[in-house]
Amino acid sequence: MTKTTRTGFWLMLLASAALLAACAGHPVHLHAAGVQWDEERCEFRDVRELSAPAAGTLRVESGAGPVEIAGEAGLEEFQVSAVLCASDQERLDGLAVTLEGNRLETRYPRSGWSIGSSYARIALTVRVPTGTAIDLDDRSGAATVTDVGAVVVDDQSGSLRITGARGDIRVEDGSGSLRIEDVTGDVSVEDGSGSLTIREVAGSVMLEDGSGSARVHGVTGNVVVTDDGSGSIEIEGVGGNVRVSDAGSGRVRVRDVEGGLTVTGTRRSRIDYEDVRGAVDLPPDRRRR
Repeated sequence: MTKTTRTGFWLMLLASAALLAACAGHPVHLHAAGVQWDEERCEFRDVRELSAPAAGTLRVESGAGPVEIAGEAGLEEFQVSAVLCASDQERLDGLAVTLEGNRLETRYPRSGWSIGSSYARIALTVRVPTGTAIDLDDRSGAATVTDVGAVVVDDQSGSLRITGARGDIRVEDGSGSLRIEDVTGDVSVEDGSGSLTIREVAGSVMLEDGSGSARVHGVTGNVVVTDDGSGSIEIEGVGGNVRVSDAGSGRVRVRDVEGGLTVTGTRRSRIDYEDVRGAVDLPPDRRRR
């Protein structure tokens, strides 16, 4: 194991110890993992440390509990620190984490991870070589992905943050806030509900947004909004063209665009635009400068 690998491994152990302290009744803000378990109940708990040689895309399946995945320069393996937490011994025994090759999976009790006062959850801290592609299937809980390669995420609920990805990003997000920033590649998002922020993308952005505000800033390519249910849309600093093909309720504000602006299929939205250097095509009764 290299010096860099040993350092990353001990950092995971320290994070696990901090989380165990929180579970014992001592409040801890676990900022290093990108998620917080503050005064988390954890009557029964266990810690698992797993590793495997890094190979290809890492596929992660997670149920209830926070997930943090981060790339680390010089690392040559996948390293996982898992904290298992449950309301009773039987439910703790029903929790499991496995890392086989490039697949990281979690298992929960058959009765589910939360029924009344009973609960079962797993906190995952994952270290991978910088630039590793990630395929994350996350059911519930906050998730952060940092300094990796291409990213595919299916996220049902909980906040999601992706930073420093060097590759294309594709996200299907059910509910919870979503933040994507500092990306080299294209970004495609289907977002159900919750606030959405996309910043600093060296590529193009395609967005389908259900409800909640959406902000897109600093995109070198095009920005296409294919569908928007409700909530405001703010688009600023685009190197290509902007197209909003269906805007529901809420204000649409566009400024600082090198290319053109096209808005079609609007219903109740107010359209404000400024400093668009290409052609502008939108219903006349929607124009507000």
